[in-house]
Amino acid sequence: MERELVLAARLGDEVAFARLIEAEAPRVYRAVLAVVGSPEDAQEVMQDASIRAWRRLRELREADSWPAWFRRIAVRQAFDRAGRQSRIRLHEVSLDAAEGDAGHDPSSGWADRASVMSALQLLAREDRALLGLRFGADLAVPDIASALEIPLGTAKSRLHRALGRLAAAMGDDDVRR
Repeated sequence: MERELVLAARLGDEVAFARLIEAEAPRVYRAVLAVVGSPEDAQEVMQDASIRAWRRLRELREADSWPAWFRRIAVRQAFDRAGRQSRIRLHEVSLDAAEGDAGHDPSSGWADRASVMSALQLLAREDRALLGLRFGADLAVPDIASALEIPLGTAKSRLHRALGRLAAAMGDDDVRR
């Protein structure tokens, strides 16, 4: 189905393209929000990314890679916008629409949400964005690597170091990851 929509959109079918965007928008929005920090900026990034994807759709080599390709465009746009801001702030990202157990409280576990949010503010923008993509947008490490266009091993090591810096910022060097 997705493949047919991509092929139709490549031929100028705006309805097919809108359906592609609608299917990916919730997950991509969470990733973008994790990077830019404000719902208003995230909405603008999503609009810009959608326009860019429409204009560059013929560059998409494999129709089956649409979700990752669109996510890469959106995350790149988000990093561009965040880079223009003097300070990036990670807001709480609603995970209500995320896949998985709706009854699970993501703030439970080794620290409460307020402690984590305070500690995040002490980290570099790149660390906050990486942690936001992983935990705020619930992206798997391969998806993060794809979105950031870095090797999988690099994404794993950067995430590991960011988690270590988060633990240190929280004053807990023994946090198990």
